[in-house]
Amino acid sequence: MTKTISRRDLSLLVPALAAAAAARAQNAPAPVADLDTKVYHDKQIPYTGDDKKMGRRFFDGKTHTGYHIEMHSTILGPGIQTHAPHKHEHEEIVIVMDGTMEMTNEGKSEIAESGSVVYFGSNQMHSSRNAGTVPCRYYVLELRAGA
Repeated sequence: MTKTISRRDLSLLVPALAAAAAARAQNAPAPVADLDTKVYHDKQIPYTGDDKKMGRRFFDGKTHTGYHIEMHSTILGPGIQTHAPHKHEHEEIVIVMDGTMEMTNEGKSEIAESGSVVYFGSNQMHSSRNAGTVPCRYYVLELRAGA
């Protein structure tokens, strides 16, 4: 059985579709710039924040294949948690440079000492905290396919 759409139905449907498309466009993420080959000098990228948590971003962009990656560094004070447990679609690689981190993934915790590398998979509940008595410094590489 085929139903015919009347002009009245169409006059109601077209504005609704246009409004939905406009809302999607308004909520769309900003375009991500292409990354250039570059040296990111440690002393040229300042940290912002306080003694509890300081951070800085090295880059955020897409590769020549269109893969979206972002890299930042954080320094956490003793006992400080990065943020409440959360999950997201993108994966993360964490490289602990100084100090000791307690990494929690899906309710299971493990200590990551200086020099350790941690991989957080997509859509897994995770968090991190400085488990030591001195500041902990680490790098995060976020792998965000679909720029």
